[in-house]
Amino acid sequence: MIERTLKVLMLEDLKTDQELIKRGVLKAAPEAVFIIASNQEEFEDKINWVGPDIILADYNVPGYNGLEALLLVREKMPHVPFVFVTGSLNDEEKVAETILNGASGYILKGNLSELPDKIEHVLVREEKRFKEREAQVQKQRRKKLLLQKLNALIENSSEFSNKKDAVDIMQEVLQITGVQ
Repeated sequence: MIERTLKVLMLEDLKTDQELIKRGVLKAAPEAVFIIASNQEEFEDKINWVGPDIILADYNVPGYNGLEALLLVREKMPHVPFVFVTGSLNDEEKVAETILNGASGYILKGNLSELPDKIEHVLVREEKRFKEREAQVQKQRRKKLLLQKLNALIENSSEFSNKKDAVDIMQEVLQITGVQ
């Protein structure tokens, strides 16, 4: 169960399906907040100011398809989980296309009982990816700092008398980068 407030942006044109999806989400995240878009214009407007934790989208909304919505989201917020909740994604090529374009998964509306588990799984997976990206960023920052120190040490050394310090810094850089 998700113990925090979860901001859910939902692209769904049918009110009955909106309510069914809400019920499924609330089983996984009782504190969920929903922002609903029922068409392309609403979705494209809300994507700019909502800052969702997850996006749940029907693949077929009148005048708009889920792939277009997915591509827009990947352009604007590449790390936000995007799950299709649809009754029409039974074509294997469409499924593959959505996954290749960055969808986090899909659920058929006939299987909404699986929605709570899917949401938890997707959010855990994205949190893990976020931590991995953060670790990589920290590693890059540390490497840059060490290289700057090494550069300053070499530039400021008249006879390079601080050779041991330079070697120590270089060893740490090599260890961080995995090169040895």
